[in-house]
Amino acid sequence: MLARCEHRCAEPIFQVISGVVVKGEMLPISQKCLRGTIAAGCLCGFLGCDEMQQVAEPPVIETATRVEVVQPQRKDIRHTVTQPATVHPYHQADIVAKVAGYFEAVYVDIGDEVEEGQPLAKLSIPEMDKQRDQAVARQQRLAAELERATAAAEVAAAQRVAAKAEVEEALSNVEQVVARLIAERADLDRVQGLVQKQAATLAMLDDAQSAHDVSVATKVAAEAAVRSSEARLQIAIAEQKAAEAEIATARARLDESGKEVEEIDTMLDYTTLRAPFAGVVTSRDVDPGDFVSGSPAGGESQRPLFHVDQQHRLRVRVTVPERDAADVDAGDPVVIDCDARPGKPIEAEVTRVARRLDPSTRTMVAEVDLDNHDTLLLPGMFGRATITARVQADALVLPASAVRMSSVGEPHVLVLDAESRVSRVPVVIGADDGREIEIVDGLTGNEQVVDAVVGTIEPGQQVEVVRR
Repeated sequence: MLARCEHRCAEPIFQVISGVVVKGEMLPISQKCLRGTIAAGCLCGFLGCDEMQQVAEPPVIETATRVEVVQPQRKDIRHTVTQPATVHPYHQADIVAKVAGYFEAVYVDIGDEVEEGQPLAKLSIPEMDKQRDQAVARQQRLAAELERATAAAEVAAAQRVAAKAEVEEALSNVEQVVARLIAERADLDRVQGLVQKQAATLAMLDDAQSAHDVSVATKVAAEAAVRSSEARLQIAIAEQKAAEAEIATARARLDESGKEVEEIDTMLDYTTLRAPFAGVVTSRDVDPGDFVSGSPAGGESQRPLFHVDQQHRLRVRVTVPERDAADVDAGDPVVIDCDARPGKPIEAEVTRVARRLDPSTRTMVAEVDLDNHDTLLLPGMFGRATITARVQADALVLPASAVRMSSVGEPHVLVLDAESRVSRVPVVIGADDGREIEIVDGLTGNEQVVDAVVGTIEPGQQVEVVRR
């Protein structure tokens, strides 16, 4: 290529390069072209540089941009959610002391496996033992009072029976007196008739009258005896009711005393701390001889003395973002990758979901139950869970490299027509796994879409299609 001269001269300056650039590519110059270039340089000495510039400039060779094209494909798309996951015990419990006392024995330590109900530690409370002895003695005294009240009620019942018998006897006597009174009244009337007929003497009349008067008095006395026996019967009934009430009072006192003993026994049961379920002791914060004040009625809670985890079955908790929460349900497939077990994914299903978003994080908790009988997982381990929320059947997809974004974030693709000219087509995208992107709207699936290309391509530009 001829260098520019400052003026026409007998000794022109030449600069020869070994090639020319055409659309960013270096094309080699043959020796023939090189000799021609040198000859053109010599000619510059006679014609001058200004005239030579029009002759020496090389022609520009234009070539079309080469692109690769792809066609949208139909396939099933798995919409997945990948979020951090944390391993938790299936059950966990903090063990505290219900009552105050000194620990006389500690039976377990951290890492020990325990069964449900197994003793963990034992408290000593001598004063509570004394309280139980007093309650038992009071219970025995009240039992004796109940027996006495029962005996008194039996006596009252017997007295009532006797009084009732006296009433019946008095009523019987009244009936006898009434019968005798009727007979003597009839005899008196008969004697009075005979006296009027002068068939009987006045002495006989006086005797009949006296007998009648005696029967009348006897009847009055018998009726009084009936009333007296009935009064005694009422007294006996009242005494029996009082005795029965005393029995009820004594029985209630005895039951109350029994409840008191049961309460003390219950509190004494709290002196033995037991495992609430089968699991592993993960912390111990007590030694023999330590004193604990027991669980307070209010205020701050007591520090845990033991912590027990159920680890043969675990919960893996995953926080699902708001945008995916509605698609995640129990039974969805999930793959869990734990950092402690690289390359060993765990396949399972979502066991339960909270069905509620946390107002502070706008996430929903999903749980996956895992069997851990081999104890390869430990509570607190961290990993990632990939949940298949739903499967989109027969979805239209493109390679991620074929989808472009405008300066304002609008997705679009470059489509070729029959003459290999480029047109810009806006699209609506869906799932994106980093390799392929779902095209929800904008394409039919028959288009030729430009794949990734170096540089820029403008709409209307004609390109050269390179087949893979």
